[in-house]
Amino acid sequence: MIIAVSFGLLRADENKRVLLHSDEYLNQAYQTLALEVQTMKSTMSSLTSTVSTLTSAVAVLQASSGNNGGSVYVRWGRNSCPVNGSSLVYAGLAGGSFYSTPGGGSNYICLPTDPQWAHYSDSVSSSGKVFGAEYQFDGAFFGGRTLYQEDVPCSVCQSTRTRMLMIPGRLECYPGWTKEYNGYLVSEREGDASSSEYVCLDSKPEIVIGGHRNENGRLFYLVEGSCGSLKCAPYVNGRERTCVVRTM
Repeated sequence: MIIAVSFGLLRADENKRVLLHSDEYLNQAYQTLALEVQTMKSTMSSLTSTVSTLTSAVAVLQASSGNNGGSVYVRWGRNSCPVNGSSLVYAGLAGGSFYSTPGGGSNYICLPTDPQWAHYSDSVSSSGKVFGAEYQFDGAFFGGRTLYQEDVPCSVCQSTRTRMLMIPGRLECYPGWTKEYNGYLVSEREGDASSSEYVCLDSKPEIVIGGHRNENGRLFYLVEGSCGSLKCAPYVNGRERTCVVRTM
C-alpha cells in the first residue's frame, strides 16, 4: 500500500515537471528573458552616454583650472614674463593711436611681432591707425638708464591663477595675492588730443633694439598725483605714482 501511494506521488511529480516545462511555458520564459536583456542593454547604453558626457565635462573643468586656464595680463616694458607660475603667450611691441590725433582707440595694445594678413590694400586711406609707442621720460626713475624716445616692448603673460588686478599707488600686494610685477603708472600726457588708459610699466623696462629714433606715435608718460579731490595726505602733489600687477 505504501509502495503504491509512493508510486502515485512519483507519477504526479513527473506530470508536474512535464507541465512546467511545456513549450508554452518555455516560450513565455524566453520572451520574458529577452525583454529583460533588451531593457538592460538600453540602460547600459544610456549609462555609457552619461559617462561620456560627464567625462567631457570633467576634461573641460580640468583644462579651465589647469595650465590652459587662469588669467591673462600684459607686462608693459618687458618682452618676458615673471618666473612665478606665469608663461609667455607672446612677446610684442606696444602701440596705439597717434598722441596728437583725436579719435582712434584710447587703449594701449600689445602687437605681436609676427602679424598675419587677410584681405588688404597698401594704399593710405582715411581709417583708424596704429603706431608704435615711445618712452617720454629720462632714466632717472630707472637706475639712470637712457629711455627717452626709445620704443616700448611688451609681453602677454598667462598665469595659472584665475584673478588679476592692477593696483595704482602700490608696490607690494595685499595678503593672499601673488605679485606678477610692479613699476610706475603711465599714460598719455595731459593735454594731448588722444587720451589713453592707465597701465603699469615694469620697474625694469627694456627697449626695442633699433627703436631709438624720435617718431612719436603712442606715448608713455609717468603719472603724477594732483591734490584736491585726491587727498594729500596720503598722496603727495606732483609725486609719480607706482603700481603693482597681482594675481590670485
